[in-house]
Amino acid sequence: MRGIARLASAALVSLAGVAGFAGTAQAEPIDYVRIELLELTCHQQSEGDHDEAYLKVTDANGNAVKVWPGSLKYQTMGAGYVRSMTDGNGNAALVLGKQQARTMTLWDDDTTSGDDKLGSTLATGSEAGAEVQYRSLEGSGGVYTVAYRVIDI
Repeated sequence: MRGIARLASAALVSLAGVAGFAGTAQAEPIDYVRIELLELTCHQQSEGDHDEAYLKVTDANGNAVKVWPGSLKYQTMGAGYVRSMTDGNGNAALVLGKQQARTMTLWDDDTTSGDDKLGSTLATGSEAGAEVQYRSLEGSGGVYTVAYRVIDI
């Protein structure tokens, strides 16, 4: 009888340990970072004397969200133009986890036809703490450089 009581007691302790372990198993909290847009440089516009540039970023749901320029429809860009992009930094689409990525796509606004893609690049949360990133964007004849950094929040 003592053997059965010991065996039952051991089983209960074992089950309690498993239940305790299962109760503490939780998903790791996500460590968030933010893409901080700095500036856009035009080396060659895609059309005529200037482009009407704007930047979209994929959000957490995969939707393309316009983030720059903040309150304007587009920013006029021509060869040699350098524009600050800081007015786009308040957008929630620029927040991501350290294990996530966001696609940044530069577009040229066209009123007579579909907008032209001027290039895209991938920004990753793992870039947090690194130096300023400079990425080349090329498309539809345009050549640009976007400068950004990824910071802890």
